[in-house]
Amino acid sequence: MMSYPLSPASAQEAVGGWSVTIADDNGEIQSIILSESGAGSIPIIIENSGLTNIRVSLECNAPFEAQVSCPESVQVSPGSNVTVIGMMNGVDVMQHSAGSSADFEVIATVTARQGIPVAIPGDTDSDDVLIEIPAVYMLKVAIDDPPGPINAGADTILKVSVENRGNIADRASEVEVATDCTLMTVGPETAGLTNKEIQPGGEITANVVFEAALSHPSKSCDVDIQVVSQGSGGSQTSTDSTRIDVQAATGDDKPKGPVDDDSGTVEVVTTGLPSVGVFAGVVTLFLAAISTAKQRK
Repeated sequence: MMSYPLSPASAQEAVGGWSVTIADDNGEIQSIILSESGAGSIPIIIENSGLTNIRVSLECNAPFEAQVSCPESVQVSPGSNVTVIGMMNGVDVMQHSAGSSADFEVIATVTARQGIPVAIPGDTDSDDVLIEIPAVYMLKVAIDDPPGPINAGADTILKVSVENRGNIADRASEVEVATDCTLMTVGPETAGLTNKEIQPGGEITANVVFEAALSHPSKSCDVDIQVVSQGSGGSQTSTDSTRIDVQAATGDDKPKGPVDDDSGTVEVVTTGLPSVGVFAGVVTLFLAAISTAKQRK
């Protein structure tokens, strides 16, 4: 507890008086915003402008079903003031809309003067302050796993969802998709997830196409997707990932002609038929023999 002497003017203005105020060094407090964990501290000043010591009991009442604690009693010397702290904890801010507010009240009662208990306490004073629920931005992205592997040259459609788990309307300012396979392309459907307002507890979805090129080798491709919360100014992000297994095209599916494989060799397609030049020569000799035979006859 901290004790401060009253100014001569204050002492002269209130002889025998006292008060309780929710205030700090800057003066009386109008509102207090809770932390995202649902906690808050409330500075309470008991001022004794009288000429005798007083002992004051405190009762604090907090909103939002909070756990609250205050000093049970405070002793204040004449012509001084004492600051104590009331505490709030355990508020589930996600169960309340951002900006919701209600009063925290402190009631102070004089229980003793000059160390002598007051027979019938009744000298009381009170003050209150507005307690506000903070804005919590929390977007959550989820990407469905593929139903199975895909062949090179084919595609798969994955459902991507963005859920608002915060307590205030928000939207995704950015949606980024990355994969470690350069021969896999991602469709433009993720654009449908950006700049759309999502209410608390709401969700938006998009079916995103992932296509593997025909020349794609057999490989497991890691896919990552990240969303950025606009309301948080970009400080809150969420990421999810999955894996797409690609199977290389079979011989029948591959394009004909020279193929550059991973070994650096070139595959050339050939057949077992004789060359056209040899076949033409045989036919020419056969026709010449027939013509000579006819001339001899």
